[in-house]
Amino acid sequence: MRLPASVRYFFLLPALSALLLWLAWPPLPFTLLIFTGFIPLLINQQKIAEIYKVKTGLKIWIADYIGLLIWNICTTWWVCNSTVVGGAFAILTNALLMTIPFILFRYTKKYAGERLGFISLVVYWMAFEYLHLRWELTWPWLTLGNVFAYNHTWVQWYAYTGVFAGTLWIWVVNILIYDVLKPFVFKNGYSEKKHSPFFKTYTPLLFILLLIVVPIICSKQIYKNQKDQGEPINVTVVQPNFNPFTEKFSIPYDQQMKKMLSLSVQKLTDTTDYLVWPETAIPNAIWLNDLDRTKSIRMIRSVTDSFPDLTTIIGINAFERYLTEEASTVTSRQLINDRTHDTIWFDAYNTSIQIDTGKNIAYYHKSKLVPGAERMPYPGVFRFLEFFTLELGGISGTLATQDERTPLCNKNGICVATAICYESVFGEYVTRYVRNGANVIFIITNDGWWGNTDGHRQHYMYAKLRAIETRKSIARSANTGTSCFINQRGDVDMETDWETDAVLNKTILANDIKTFYTRHGDYIGKIGCWFAGALFLYSLFNKYIRKRNLDNEKLP
Repeated sequence: MRLPASVRYFFLLPALSALLLWLAWPPLPFTLLIFTGFIPLLINQQKIAEIYKVKTGLKIWIADYIGLLIWNICTTWWVCNSTVVGGAFAILTNALLMTIPFILFRYTKKYAGERLGFISLVVYWMAFEYLHLRWELTWPWLTLGNVFAYNHTWVQWYAYTGVFAGTLWIWVVNILIYDVLKPFVFKNGYSEKKHSPFFKTYTPLLFILLLIVVPIICSKQIYKNQKDQGEPINVTVVQPNFNPFTEKFSIPYDQQMKKMLSLSVQKLTDTTDYLVWPETAIPNAIWLNDLDRTKSIRMIRSVTDSFPDLTTIIGINAFERYLTEEASTVTSRQLINDRTHDTIWFDAYNTSIQIDTGKNIAYYHKSKLVPGAERMPYPGVFRFLEFFTLELGGISGTLATQDERTPLCNKNGICVATAICYESVFGEYVTRYVRNGANVIFIITNDGWWGNTDGHRQHYMYAKLRAIETRKSIARSANTGTSCFINQRGDVDMETDWETDAVLNKTILANDIKTFYTRHGDYIGKIGCWFAGALFLYSLFNKYIRKRNLDNEKLP
């Protein structure tokens, strides 16, 4: 029995696209499926246009949204582990935003022709991803180029292009395969007589095969020739393994400090250059104005001062106090003394600090904040969701940020990019540390919020792409999740298991290399935006010309 059209076109084909995209996504190993993931959606759009004559655009949009929503759910359902309502809102909204390129594609296809229509689909999607990385509802997790984090040896050319070349590659192959399949899929009213493929050749599949294989072969050759470069530094990474729901903010902080110090000394030697603790490793909030007088800092110094060449990088919750309201910022909060009724203004930060044998403590404030968790995006619009947000560092409300990506430099001249959690998923953002002098990247994070799910695995795999893009060695310290070292080719070494107390030590290389991508950032995404704008304007112009011609034909 044949299934009803409503089931085939509003569930089966959209769900097939979602299944292919999910199976292709890390940590699953079926990466090649990404080159076919959007084909069922494209077929479905044409099928709906042929069958339904009323409100076709709305029906296509509903089917697209269903497919993209299923993909988002299958791939990022774990965000609901921290807050169900906030996570559901993120998934529903991201899938909704993903339909915009398809809406614009159908518009351009209608008024500018099929060939330009499919070209526009590529650049509309690239423009969507580029802009999605740069607004307050940013969610970079499903940027298509991230899919190659599992097979990082396929995309060593990300050092020149970043992840947007991956997005371009994926969409071009999907569209070409779809173009080859059309004469076989649309047998009624879509035959060879009425449709001419883009490539009028008897070997289109060979061309597509080469389009997939040649970039991989080139990447493999780059991988083979790429060697780690730089000055050796010895790094110890700690994974203390505190459950963020039941332990991290309930166990007395001095007990947590003792555990982390106990783990640290297991691998500290006179040759250790860096000790790295994870995001918000010190659970109690620390006033930046009194950093060196804080008990937890004194506890750390009591151990690390025995190693005169040691530099310690630690994640903390930080407060900065302002003496007057005029000195405060737009993110400042008020604190009123119940007894004296005095008011102070302060900002809260998710911060990394650098401690060495000197008196000064350098710090960097996390500035790419998780929407809804660390920052309420567009509070005038989404204030109703504030009740459901969960601060992933232990401080509620919107955090403050800083303008520059400031590396933390030690007395030996080694400068470290301390990418805090969410920041490490943004490629161009991380390059700004390197442009400002960073020689090596430390990622500090607390992935325990997502539980033992694909969330923490995807997060650590994406770090491999940052190593390739910048050709920088990476040390990754997670409260729990995956702590590891990553070399300049993206290879992972000494990774830890979930929910284990661990301390790792390795000598990695710090260098001054600035790759083409480091210098130029997401230039491919910018080009995509320009082409997207041009094609949309061209479509509007064609619509105007068509309407004018129709009006002229009606004249007597």
